[in-house]
Amino acid sequence: MRVRVRILAEGWVVTASGSGRQRVPAGGWDARPYWHWIGYNTLAFVSVLTVGFLLILLGNDVLPGAVLFGGVLGAPQWLVVRERVPLPRKAWVTANIGPALLAWLLVITPAVIGAQDSHQPVSTAYLLVASQSLALGPLLGLSQSLVLRKVTARWKWWIGANLASWLIVDAVIYLLSRWTADPDVLTGDGSLVELCLSLIATTPLTGRALLWVLA
Repeated sequence: MRVRVRILAEGWVVTASGSGRQRVPAGGWDARPYWHWIGYNTLAFVSVLTVGFLLILLGNDVLPGAVLFGGVLGAPQWLVVRERVPLPRKAWVTANIGPALLAWLLVITPAVIGAQDSHQPVSTAYLLVASQSLALGPLLGLSQSLVLRKVTARWKWWIGANLASWLIVDAVIYLLSRWTADPDVLTGDGSLVELCLSLIATTPLTGRALLWVLA
């Protein structure tokens, strides 16, 4: 697939792919892919965390959740990425699976096994370690940026955008936990809904950053 890019004097980028032409602001903003990014990530987070939680309750191994995370999250994200750059789907999905495997192997699986051995509720352990693994969000951004490096000079900004979004969300959750008496995911007493909302809260910033990085 041939892609031609021409920067116009008024600050727009015209991308031609085959017979189609798309005008994209140099700043990258476009409401449609932005909301697609938020929607796709929301569905992926809810699906993956719910399936992982059910696997825990059924006593099954949660390691397949890492591959599930990479595929379910990476594939719909790629639908947004490909609108701007000709990036292979396999490369983007693989970039999601790597960090997910690290999270499951180094954080989630040991905690679940420890809970089983000590006869503690594995569901509570899952929620706690899953919330703690949010710190691996910047690692996901780093892995994805290495793929974006081949198609955009702004790839380094993707690392910073992911780091900033995760830090902001974690800080807000922490402050809320100090100001209210309600349980939250940081203490391990939170619900699956709270964990999903924590992940979804990172998507507005990363979505806007992605459009700019790929502009």
